[in-house]
Amino acid sequence: MGGRVSLELLSREGVSPAHRPALLFIHGGFHGAWCWDEHFLPWFAQMGWQAHALSLRGHARGDDRDANIRYVLDDYVEDVESVLGALQRPTVLIGHSMGAVVAQRCMARRNDVAGAVMLAASPLRPALGVVLRILLRHPVSFVRAQLLGDAKAARRAMASFFFDDALDADTRARYIAQLTAESSTLDLFTRPPLVVDPSERRPVLVVAGRDDWSIPRRDHEALRDAYRAELVVCPGAHDLMLSVHWKAVTEAIRQWLEAKFDRA
Repeated sequence: MGGRVSLELLSREGVSPAHRPALLFIHGGFHGAWCWDEHFLPWFAQMGWQAHALSLRGHARGDDRDANIRYVLDDYVEDVESVLGALQRPTVLIGHSMGAVVAQRCMARRNDVAGAVMLAASPLRPALGVVLRILLRHPVSFVRAQLLGDAKAARRAMASFFFDDALDADTRARYIAQLTAESSTLDLFTRPPLVVDPSERRPVLVVAGRDDWSIPRRDHEALRDAYRAELVVCPGAHDLMLSVHWKAVTEAIRQWLEAKFDRA
């Protein structure tokens, strides 16, 4: 474990009814809180939700983008738990990719998690077809990333599936410029299989990207079944929060949030 660290937290606090939980957004690998502030944080604040996003350790603005950071999932869980402790209110975790796995662990450990939304959640194992596709597209970058821990090469390889094909070149370049390093010791694909407590009844929404070739549909369905959750498929590639179709994603989440927490 990496110990206590100072975390970057972005907050957009709309006029929120007292019964509504806060929203805490958790980014995926190579990203930071900035990815939620493009669209999601201001939009949900405008819709009357307290919206917060943290940058996990090593991912904040100002951190070395090429650093060889060495953390494990439980370090990131500790980061989220520290923010939950500061919020001191029921909170819905909204995690993307790796962040969805962090959300799952936090949900199992804390009663102040009111529910969770899992966007393009990382599967237990990467599909062979996905690995081969990245290797064929970026062979040198992929090999350098895997064998040498080259952060620049890893970003080049991973960015091939992050963004919509329809995203304009300038915006894509701006997003890529903000991607960070990712831990060379991360246990994302060596973690044990998910075991959900049979008594778990907190609401969960699973969101898949229609154009996200990095995660097979069966992995989203398995996560849905594990939590007895709802599954929605929205247009967009892996980075649904930065998709040109981001409004369709926010609307799907808003409808779910209102159904689960406004009508309760």
